[in-house]
Formats: sequence, C-alpha cells, structure tokens
Amino acid sequence: TDPTATQDGSDSASAGSYLDPKGEVTLGKYLGVEVAKEKVEVTDEEVATDIQNEIENSTYYEEVTDHDTVQNDDVVNIDYVGSIDGEEFEGGADSGYDLDIANSTFIDGFAEGIIGMKVGEKKNVVVTFPDPYVNNEDLSGKEAVFAVTLNKIEKEVTPVFNDEYVQENSEYSTVEEYKAARKEEMLAEKEETAATNWEQAVLQNVIDGSTFTNLSDADIESYVAEMTSYYESMAESYGIDFATFLMYFMGTDEATFKEQAKTQGDFVVKQNLVLKKIIETENLTVSDEEYATGLAEYAAQYGYEDTAEFENTVGKESVQDALVYDKAYNLIISSAVATEAAASTVSE
Repeated sequence: TDPTATQDGSDSASAGSYLDPKGEVTLGKYLGVEVAKEKVEVTDEEVATDIQNEIENSTYYEEVTDHDTVQNDDVVNIDYVGSIDGEEFEGGADSGYDLDIANSTFIDGFAEGIIGMKVGEKKNVVVTFPDPYVNNEDLSGKEAVFAVTLNKIEKEVTPVFNDEYVQENSEYSTVEEYKAARKEEMLAEKEETAATNWEQAVLQNVIDGSTFTNLSDADIESYVAEMTSYYESMAESYGIDFATFLMYFMGTDEATFKEQAKTQGDFVVKQNLVLKKIIETENLTVSDEEYATGLAEYAAQYGYEDTAEFENTVGKESVQDALVYDKAYNLIISSAVATEAAASTVSE
C-alpha cells in the first residue's frame, strides 16, 4: 500500500475516496487459496536474441576517411542554427548532431540540402515548414534558413560480440561467462515477473470469491480522476498535451485510457474493501516496533533520509494505515498455495 496516496492536494470531496471506499463485502476464502504459478525458464536462443539486441543497440559512429563530400547514404555530424526572417526560433538549433541522410526525419529539403557539402564547409539550407506543422503551429508554412556546418562524415559501426567486447563492457572475461551471467539475470527477471503475476492472481482469486454490495461509483471515479491527474501532470512536464502523451507513451487514446482506469479502479476499490475486512476479521494491528521498521522502509523507498520528515509529510495515520493494509495483504499471500503451471520460455 502507498502511504503517500492520500497526499494529492485535491479539494474534491471524493478525492482519494477509493482508498477508504463505501460498500460492504462478505469474504470468501482468503487463507490458503490455491493459484497456479508459472514455471519459468530461459533458453539459449532467448539469451542469443537478447545479446543480439544489445549489440544492435550498441552501434556507434566513426569518421570515414575514404571521402570528404556528403553522399546520399552517409551519416553526417553537423551543427545547425535555424532562423525565420533573421530571427532564431526555439528548438531550431543543435550542435554535434548525427544525421542519417537517407533516413532523415527532418522537414523536407533539409537533409537533401546537405548532400554535396564538404567536411568543414558552412552552408545556408533553405526549407519551408509544412502547413500545418503539428510540432509547432507557429512555424506552419514559413520559410526558414538553417546555417549548417559539416563537422564530419561518419559510418555506423556495429560491435563484434567477442571476448574483447565482453571485457570492455562488463565484469566478465569471456563470451561464455557473459552468456551464463546474462542467462541468470534473465531467469531472475522472469521469476520476479512470475511472482508478481502470481500475487496479483491470488488477490484476484480472493476478490472473485467475495461478495460486494452497495459499491459507490464515486469511489471508482475518484481513482480515475487521480490517475488522469497524474498522467496529465506527466504530459505537462514533457511539454505536450494529454492526448499526445497517451498516444506516444501509452499507445492509447483518452477514452480507452479512462475505461482501463475505471476497470482498475473497480479492482482497487474491491481490493481495499477486502483488505479492510480482513484487518477487522483478524484483528490486525501494527506494533510500535513494526511501525518504526515500516516507517524507515517507506522513507528509504521514497528517497527520504530523515524518517521524521517523511512522517510529517505524509502523516502518521497514513503510514499506520499503509502498514496494516500491507499486513492483511501479506497474510493472504503468505498463506496462499502455488500450484504448478506450464513452463514459460517467452521473453518478458
């Protein structure tokens, strides 16, 4: 449970109400539930694919020596400054930029204007922004002049995966040592994912076995509102609108996002009702020693060196609530029985 979750600063009366939702729950079985746990393994083929991806992501550029004039399949390193009517515009300048001429994402005419330049040459490249120009509507349809300096012509180099690469990029000495270590890492990652999925399935099993009445839509909507506010803030920090953020970072639109948040909100509301009922049923409490230990762990988790500062920030009651809810959650998980499921070799 997140002890900071109630600190959203909202003035809405229903803000955060999903944390202590209305409604009643009749518990089903919550101790000793049996849920299949995925058995994971890692194949040599998966390791090879993972290392190949690493190598491909480790490509670098080095200067070419066989020609000094830009060709249409070159990669070039340039400095550029863009201006409109003699005035530089925001986002129109960079230095030491590596540009792949054949695969440029710059506006039409920019990369083409560099073809034929010689190393060390300076040139004004004239282009016209498309209309509309979605990245900056103020530039739509305007002519711009880019003062370009060609620093060097480069080629992309893909490293060779051998002992030398391993020694330069890891603590290991040989390819075989590196493969073995990577296999262990991948297995640990899969096991962690499988454990998380199993715990989620255990909790879902308990929720599915319980009966809920008089649930409040307002509690679910409070979760949707909080998630929306959270991601809107993230979008603002990136300097983009919410719809663009959702599409670019989450691959979805606002309507789908809110439907998914509503589904998750329903789960969270039921989860909190279940945990609260278990706390009452089992008479769970948090001792002073447990509180001190939990407070220190939470403070460290949220980057506080001073536990008192963290406690003052989120409130002692919030920390106590989080710890006792954790206790109920751990009671469910620690008593659950993991049954065997089919092995998975699919990369996570």
